[in-house]
Amino acid sequence: MLLYQFRMGTNPRRVIIYLAEKGIDVPRCELDYVNGEHRSPEYLKINPAGRAPTLVLEGGLAITDSAAIVEYLEERHPERSMIGSDPATRARVRAIERLGADLVSRCQIWLWNATTAFTAKEPSPSAEVAERVYRYVAEILDALESIIGDREFLAGDVPTIADFTSFAIFQTARERFDRPLGGDHPRLDAWYKRFRARPSAEY
Repeated sequence: MLLYQFRMGTNPRRVIIYLAEKGIDVPRCELDYVNGEHRSPEYLKINPAGRAPTLVLEGGLAITDSAAIVEYLEERHPERSMIGSDPATRARVRAIERLGADLVSRCQIWLWNATTAFTAKEPSPSAEVAERVYRYVAEILDALESIIGDREFLAGDVPTIADFTSFAIFQTARERFDRPLGGDHPRLDAWYKRFRARPSAEY
């Protein structure tokens, strides 16, 4: 088994944080994104989308989606579940995790336009587009602010895949691009700061 990752990337971080929280050790290969290793012919044979992460199993099967990687590993290591121990809890965690995945997608388009760091994705960043897209980002932030309530974590009293997904994009926005994502949502801001103190959140 081998995990291809880009340590600073949002989607790989979902898996990296999960592995740290779960205590699973997986051999890893750090892709050189700066020099385009993720677009090399060799890597495109493994993951035709040219993205990280990719988990290559012992038999050669490549799992090329971060959520699918986490769920595969969770099935392989069901002890201390990070999804939930009963059907109702698992449904709740997955529902919140999917909100987080939607947040990631919306934030990526926002960041493509709010910064000049993604010229391959958006060669002409637009502050107007960024402002418009952020309204849709704020919709999900509002929902998550309501969902978390007074809980320590997004789905309850223990960390789950819902936290790992949302935290990854918060960390990308705040630490890579100095954008205070969720700073005007006090419960989410407090949640982020609590989770950031966990060893799993270290870059």
